[in-house]
Amino acid sequence: MRQLAFATIALSLILMGFSCLGGSNVQIQPVTLEYWRIDDSPDALAPAIEAYQKEHPNVTINVRSFRFDEYENSLLVALAEDRGPDLFNLPNVWLESWKGKLLPLPEKTVVPTQVVDSERKQLVATNLEEKSLTLLDLRNQFVEVVEDDVVMLTPTTGERGEVPTEEIWGLPYSVDTLALFYNVDLLRQANISAPPDTWKEFQDQVKTLTVYDDQDQIEQSAAAIGTAQNVRHSTDLLSAIMIQNGAEMVNENGRVNFARIPAGLERERPPGVEALIFYQAFTNERSTYYTWNNDLPDSMDAFIQGKTAFYFGYPYDRIEIAERAPQLNFTVAELPQVSPSNVRNIAHYPVEVVSAKSRHPNEAWNFLQFAANADHVRDFLAATDRPTALRSLISEQLTDPEAKPFVSQLLTADSWYNGEDWPEVVEIFDTMIETYPTIEEPNLEKIVTTAANLVQRTY
Repeated sequence: MRQLAFATIALSLILMGFSCLGGSNVQIQPVTLEYWRIDDSPDALAPAIEAYQKEHPNVTINVRSFRFDEYENSLLVALAEDRGPDLFNLPNVWLESWKGKLLPLPEKTVVPTQVVDSERKQLVATNLEEKSLTLLDLRNQFVEVVEDDVVMLTPTTGERGEVPTEEIWGLPYSVDTLALFYNVDLLRQANISAPPDTWKEFQDQVKTLTVYDDQDQIEQSAAAIGTAQNVRHSTDLLSAIMIQNGAEMVNENGRVNFARIPAGLERERPPGVEALIFYQAFTNERSTYYTWNNDLPDSMDAFIQGKTAFYFGYPYDRIEIAERAPQLNFTVAELPQVSPSNVRNIAHYPVEVVSAKSRHPNEAWNFLQFAANADHVRDFLAATDRPTALRSLISEQLTDPEAKPFVSQLLTADSWYNGEDWPEVVEIFDTMIETYPTIEEPNLEKIVTTAANLVQRTY
């Protein structure tokens, strides 16, 4: 990634010996980069920033952390008032909608620095040019889902008119995958030796783990699944099951397709419809898999309270659960699969981007590439307990038992949404999940088709 590494090292060595040259210092204009991020502590990037400032002592990077519920509004207001950050991060599913407020990665970055003029034996200011990450570099260095998310088409005018050009619009430090959290004690009490590998095994364990009281009300749920309003990540969870079951979420022409049977697949029903039937069964009182309803607590709260054995979550959820319930005996397993021979997972993660209003885009993009490099991102991953976005670090992280369930899913992870309104998509999925067949309208395919058509409008 850092293709001028030798030049940078040589420059550092020269500057270290400058005190022997007797020349006068050259002042380079100071640069301050404001960097806004969701949730992570500002200290998580401290080692990367410190390393960068050793090479670029004129650059100061201020990191500010926000809660998710306050982040988007704060960011929009600040950018509108021209006091926004130079760098910030966004959920991968927001990139398309924010594209107009971002700058793509340039072919090279030009950053002012200092070198020694050997004839005059003094420091002089110069511009250090560094070649940026290419599309081929991105494809080779990052896990596959990253290219699908951060590479977007930009209309450019050439000799033959307007031609779309692929450009890189952001870089991630990590990639989060959805996994299965489980209460070790509840599984042990039910004589279950291991969490399920498949959804069929999951169904069997649900029947064993669900406990009813004397009024046939759920006293202990097996899993927080089946609803939308009190199940965190329900859109991602249902999407993962759809994808595993063979649904084509969006086809190559940009058509939202999860309500249809993909070409070449022989099914009586569209796989997306089958996935919704499967999902809703866990809230159907007439189903043998009934284990959850809207009267139960928020899914994470229920898991923390020991009222449910399974919770579907991301790496950052593990941190929150451990902080809120330090005595809870839980661990994490890979997401159950429809078919072990065709493993598919879902990714949802933050992408680091550069503001179109940044006064220092070269320094901003130069730092992002520096911080996303394997040599510097390790400290961030360790501080945040996040899975790597880099292929080269996967084997390293697989040796960590806590990271392994998430990391082992990286090479099979999908991210299907590249539209312009993810919050609207979540609402559409919530409505689809909470809409059940009736005598008057027994056709579940119509419910899924309606949802797909509404999602299409966000593209």
